[in-house]
Amino acid sequence: MMALAHLLPGGSLAGPTSFDLLVVGGGSAGLTAAKFAARFGKSVALIERERLGGDCTWTGCVPSKTLLASAERAHALRTAAEFGVAQPATVSVDMAAVKARIGRTIGQIYDADDSPEALRALGIETVSGAATLVDARRVSVSSGGGGTATVYEATKGVVLATGARPRPLDIRGIASVPHLTYEGIFSLDTHPDPDLTLTLTLSYEGIFSLDTLPERLTVVGGGPVGCELAQAFARLGSSVTLVAPRLLPGHEPEASDDLAAALRADGVALVAARAAAVEARAGGGHALTCSDGSVVEGTALLSAVGRVPVTEGLGLSALGVELSAATGGIAVDAKLRTTVKGVYAAGDCTGDQQYTHYAGFQGAIAARNILLPLSDQGVATSRVPGCVFTSPEVAKVGLTESEARAEGKAGGVAVAYRRMGQVDRAVTMGEASLGFLKVVYEPRSGAILGATVMGPSAGELISEISVAMAGKVKLPALASIMHAYPTVSIALQQLAAEVYYNQLEASMPLYNALSRLGL
Repeated sequence: MMALAHLLPGGSLAGPTSFDLLVVGGGSAGLTAAKFAARFGKSVALIERERLGGDCTWTGCVPSKTLLASAERAHALRTAAEFGVAQPATVSVDMAAVKARIGRTIGQIYDADDSPEALRALGIETVSGAATLVDARRVSVSSGGGGTATVYEATKGVVLATGARPRPLDIRGIASVPHLTYEGIFSLDTHPDPDLTLTLTLSYEGIFSLDTLPERLTVVGGGPVGCELAQAFARLGSSVTLVAPRLLPGHEPEASDDLAAALRADGVALVAARAAAVEARAGGGHALTCSDGSVVEGTALLSAVGRVPVTEGLGLSALGVELSAATGGIAVDAKLRTTVKGVYAAGDCTGDQQYTHYAGFQGAIAARNILLPLSDQGVATSRVPGCVFTSPEVAKVGLTESEARAEGKAGGVAVAYRRMGQVDRAVTMGEASLGFLKVVYEPRSGAILGATVMGPSAGELISEISVAMAGKVKLPALASIMHAYPTVSIALQQLAAEVYYNQLEASMPLYNALSRLGL
């Protein structure tokens, strides 16, 4: 217990209150900012009011992908006969065991990367409590129990990295109907309090809140969270209905259509409408009325309608830190500076794209720009890759075809396209019926504007395209970069080769003339 005493609100152990850098928020952005500072020999205090690790560790990436892994195993057993493997008569899911595995996985990652002990070993001081900006260099930290506040000073600057929370489902009747968000599925049974971080370091019990599978789960929202959890629970054995006008808005329409087919194949019923109202049913169930007039009845309701930046309670308005009218997040410039000198913001609290890796990237850049000479750009909207970890995965980077055409690129817009049915590796894996590789590029220059990959290992392949875009490698040039066969990634080389061959074909009159000259 003494090893954790420094986590008590306001820091009950005697220690420094002045640091080179103060970081408010212990999620991906805040952790990376603090680790950057420590890596370069700067003193840093990381202030967190709930639990170190943030959404990703406790209620986002880590538990959801662990749940998806269990769902994938159940699906593999049910479909084993398709691969010539004896299929069990029944596939049963032990939710207590699933829950325990999620807790162990969270604990393993938390202990290694996010815990106070791991951070202290790096030279990072952790402080538990709610932070309020006193001015551009001072932060007051207090406990929720009315304890004495302690003021911490930053000699170089402050990074705000307070993340985001689930957007409330704003429909008629929702206040009287019990419902979950991703926080409710992956969380303790009690609300966070100032001592929660201390509690979690001692036990990971209660991480997963559903002890049994919902008999009939209604999911509202067709974004990544809604699609992933709908498929996961369907594969685990729940009867699932997903209500959304479109799946994965902002992605290529082919991805939306193929994912709809994948979810239906897993037994998910899709309602292409908006949720309009909900009322309680006897026994804890609900009846959800949709904009098309249909009614969906279920025993559990999951709201997955997006996330909103956490900005309240920080004293931003009093200090003059402005919010973005467009996103509601903390307004920053390209270098992640807020409207108050010395105060920076990074990650989901800015209202920018909500990815763990992007938040971590921004956290490092914010700390770098505060602590080191010169500065780097921390807003990288056009080259942030993302992946939805459904089966098949859907990954994208840069512009979609419609976005590129809307921008009216001077060099024009062209598309290179290849279905997974043309990818030998996908065929051998039995994953060729859905998915594709689509690259949007400028036909004159060959510059890649964006790409979408849907299929096995899509999240890995999109990183290769991201590297090509960052390095300004033209699409036709990828034809000469050898890939191993049979891999999914060789599809990129084959697609690029088609673009290169088309260029050669267009140049054949010139080549023929040169041949006649003996060149």
